Amino acid sequence: MAVTSSETESREATAGGQKRTRRGGAARRIAGVVAGIAVAAAAVYAHTFTLPYEQRGSALTIKGTAGELVETKLFSAKVTSVVAAHAVGTTGTTGQDTEVETSNLFLVADVTATTPKRPMQFSRLQPPVLLTADGRRYKATDKVDESLTLFNKVIQPGLWSRGVLVFEVPEDALPGLRLVLIPPQGGLVVDTFIPEAEIDLGLSKAAAARLVSQAERVHSLVGKS
Repeated sequence: MAVTSSETESREATAGGQKRTRRGGAARRIAGVVAGIAVAAAAVYAHTFTLPYEQRGSALTIKGTAGELVETKLFSAKVTSVVAAHAVGTTGTTGQDTEVETSNLFLVADVTATTPKRPMQFSRLQPPVLLTADGRRYKATDKVDESLTLFNKVIQPGLWSRGVLVFEVPEDALPGLRLVLIPPQGGLVVDTFIPEAEIDLGLSKAAAARLVSQAERVHSLVGKS
């Protein structure tokens, strides 16, 4: 059967379209592979940064209460006492003893800690925090000489180190308050799954009220480090 010129043009157009379709499909597959590699690279890049506290896995938070030894794979810690004060005695910039006050309340947590394998030192870059029942977080105060606190202690394997952490908190933050101890991390690449200890300070509303009523006028840190 004879084939007309219009039929020939139609077949050639169809064949060309199929070739273009095959080339387009290959291009899409290559683009998909490149996109997949980019997503994987982005995921690896994202894991080099520490997640905010709220986004960390709860399974990595080892919980306990004041007076109880809380053990993680990197360190163990215990809160032995908690006191409140309207002022604390510290060392001033000239090296002489001085008193500093707060418009809130100083909360002084006495902490002992040890490590199973490697020396460790708590850092202000990723410091311990007080976590309130409604999610507020308070870092340790910068009003006291760091040499008088737990930040100055190198915690050695098999040995117990003792020191205080001093915070400034409003009275309404006391009920349900927890101390979160976070191990230090160095360098650009950090472990987002590093374990931390969360210690309930045992401050019910009644206990918090007692703590406030018994707050010391001045709690001296000098000579206790």
